[in-house]
Amino acid sequence: MRVAIALDKEEGRVYPGPFGHAPRYAIYEVGEDGSLRLLEVRENPHAREHGEEKHAKMRALLQDVALKVGARFGHGGSQGAFPVAGRLEVGPVSLEEALALLKARRNSA
Repeated sequence: MRVAIALDKEEGRVYPGPFGHAPRYAIYEVGEDGSLRLLEVRENPHAREHGEEKHAKMRALLQDVALKVGARFGHGGSQGAFPVAGRLEVGPVSLEEALALLKARRNSA
């Protein structure tokens, strides 16, 4: 399973605003054993856009990702940009804390 974590401009922090406004995403592969491997850091060319067209662009940008992890999700998230089941809200934490929360979620499933 692939996971996208919204990254702030500051290294090692989850973007504090809505997921779709993050400047970039850390894309991880979650292994069968729960291991996490960073695949890439993907730029978000749609970070400053708004509206219905942005929702479609964001879905296309992250079409290979099953779970989106962010500090919070804006109104677009609840209206179809990303299904609620495919999101994990972690608050404005460090990347390390977000990864720990992701592992805890997986272990409790």
